[in-house]
Amino acid sequence: MYLLRCCLIFLAIYFLLTTSVLANEPASSLPINEQAEVDAINELSSPDGPEVQGHSNRSSELTGIMVDRTVTMAGKTFYRAFSQQAMDNLIIGNATITIQERPDARWGSQIAVLEGNRLYFRTQLSPRISEADQVAGEAVQVVEEALIRQQLASALTSDKDLGKEELF
Repeated sequence: MYLLRCCLIFLAIYFLLTTSVLANEPASSLPINEQAEVDAINELSSPDGPEVQGHSNRSSELTGIMVDRTVTMAGKTFYRAFSQQAMDNLIIGNATITIQERPDARWGSQIAVLEGNRLYFRTQLSPRISEADQVAGEAVQVVEEALIRQQLASALTSDKDLGKEELF
């Protein structure tokens, strides 16, 4: 039994070493025509389009995301209308927005538009879906103005001791 375990361990180590050696072989072992195809795939530019350029975003955060936390049909309609109107907006398009809904059977739904822990817009939405488009248009304007004010304030006040979410 001991001998069998030793043989299995030896085979596992041998397998790992040989596969790591094979993985470190240069790609030039391919035929010339296949190597040219591999190099063409790895290029950042191609005849089909321009060179891919990375964004010079200093942070590792994802931006331009809208999170849907709605549950009712009126909330989903508001989210759809808000996201369609905000899609072309450069200010809102670079922010990470969360749309939350707190439904109430009697009074409708309370809709909140947030970025991180900052509340930018809150309204009471009736169960009638027809009002959602108009309210979403107002929300886009209010959120855009609030984001611009917040960006201006953070550009004018820079405190190295505080993080960006701690300034306000």
